[in-house]
Parts: sequence; C-alpha cells; structure tokens
Amino acid sequence: MTSRFRFTRSLDSTLSRKPHTTHGFTLIELLVVIAIIALLIGILLPSLGAARESGRTTVCASNLRQLAINAVSYSADYKGLYSSGPFDNRRKSGYGRIDQVGWVASFIVGGYGIPGKFLCPSSDSRASQNLNINRINQNGYQTFSPEEVKDLIARGFNTNYCQSWFMGSTSMTNIYPTRSPDPKDIRYTVGPLRENQIMGSATPSRVPLFGDTTSDVTENPDYVDLPDGSRTIGAKVLTDGPERSIIDGLGSVWGRQNYTDFGPGHGKSRQRNALGGTGIYGNISFADGHVEIFADTNRDGQFGFTQGIINGINTLVYDELEGKVFGGWLNRTGLDF
Repeated sequence: MTSRFRFTRSLDSTLSRKPHTTHGFTLIELLVVIAIIALLIGILLPSLGAARESGRTTVCASNLRQLAINAVSYSADYKGLYSSGPFDNRRKSGYGRIDQVGWVASFIVGGYGIPGKFLCPSSDSRASQNLNINRINQNGYQTFSPEEVKDLIARGFNTNYCQSWFMGSTSMTNIYPTRSPDPKDIRYTVGPLRENQIMGSATPSRVPLFGDTTSDVTENPDYVDLPDGSRTIGAKVLTDGPERSIIDGLGSVWGRQNYTDFGPGHGKSRQRNALGGTGIYGNISFADGHVEIFADTNRDGQFGFTQGIINGINTLVYDELEGKVFGGWLNRTGLDF
C-alpha cells in the first residue's frame, strides 16, 4: 500500500513538472492580421469621414437657420428691417462703425444672438474678410488696432457666412448703371432690406439672407489674425449684387443677382473643383427663416451662372439656383424672376 502510494505520488510529481508549450503567431499570420486591419480601416475611414461631414452640414444648416430667425425677429421689432445693413466698417460700404451698425452688430447689440458663436464648421475660414486690419481701416468709420480687432472677434463680432446683397442693399436707386454705377457703394443703393420691399413674384421663402461661401482663395485673400495668435483666410462678406442685363425698350440696366460668392462648403469630392475646393453642397437661408441645401452640379466651386435669355430678357441664368432663389428686382416690376 505504501509502495503504491509512493508510485502514484511520484507520477503526479513528474507530470506536474512537465514543461508547458505555447503557440505564438508566425510572421505570415501576423502580416495577414495587419493586412486585414488595414483593409478594414480603408473601408471604414471614408464612411466615418462622410458621417462627420454630414453632421457638420447639419450644424451649418442649423446655424444659418438661427441667423435667419434672428433677422426675422429683428424685423418684427424694427418696422420690417431685417438688419441695419452690411457688416462693413468702410464708409462707402456700410452705415456706421462695425461694432455698432450692420447685421452682426444688430444681432449682438439687440440681444438676438452672437454671430461669432455660429460659424460654419466646415469652412476653411474662421473670420470675415472685413476684419482684415487693412480692410477694416480703409476709410473707416472707426480706426481699429490689431488688438481691438482681435477683441471684436473674441466678443462675437465675426462671421464666416456670406450675407446676400439683397439683405444689405435691397436694390439700386436707379436701374441704369450710368446713374447708379456701383452696387457696393451705399450712395447708389436703397439700403437694408425691409419686409414690405419684397413684392411681386419675390416671396420671403425665395429671397436669400445668408449662405455658405465659396472656397476660392486664388485672388489675393484677406487674412485675419485671430485672438489665439493664428491666422485665417477671410470669408466673403457680401454677394456681389446685380449684373448688367439688356432689356428691350430699356437698354442696359442693372439685372439679376450675382450669387457666385455663395458656394459649396460641405461634402468632400475626390477631385478638386475649378476654384480648388472639394465641397459639393452649400446651405442658403431665406427671409422666411428656412434653409435649403444646393449641390454644385457643374463642379465650378460656386453657384454660378451663364448668360442667357429668360422671358425675352438677356440676363443671367443660374446653374444651380434657377427657379429656387429669387434674383430679379425686389421693389419694382420688370425683372420678376
């Protein structure tokens, strides 16, 4: 009995001392795993990027809707005016010093909102071109130092959205270019848009207020210094206004709006467009408070136009906005499209 017990104990001891062998990855197996992971990342990254950009587009639409609602609220309190004019400190382009007059100041001073908190998350620009130190002090109502400009930005006197010329200027004082030569000079424009000036075939749901800007940085961009010490390209601040048209019986007149400063800021195309950007879609908000998204169908990097004939009038024909965004005369008949 004792001998048998010793034998069993000895056998157990021998078995317990048997070394354990482990099986590791071979080099080929490791390379296969790495290849599979890389393949999965390659498949998932575009989807994740698209989802992130889709989220940014939604945030942008929400921002533009809020700005449009601010304008509508302002109009309810100020006899139909959507704002006090363009966001511009220059005497021929705005109606007062930039921190007191203009749509950005209207919203901040009136307590309607702080535009600097509603920046397009997809835009390469983080500030308005009119906050460029040279531009803001070009025959300005007030002279600002670089530090004072940074303070304006920190306080929310800033935007990277483009205001429509309609909202800032309404119309030319005279339809003839010889009598009203410059759409960007306030001496030749009616002034900030008022609700009762939207007449005829123009409706609040088709008159634009704000939009995403083009990604064009090819023509000497205005750089803006930010409070954190970085520098950004200044975003377009105001669409260009009307272009000249030919109307029988009237000759050369100020015609439809040039909307090329509105453009695609969202979505990522694999190929760059004509202006060097990769955006495909752009948001525009309207005078009734709603927002629509438009696609850059011809990939020119903007919401452009061609010259054509509409209702017998030689005028602009929009590539993407035709029939969806009003471009004619707001407060007079004769160019109702």
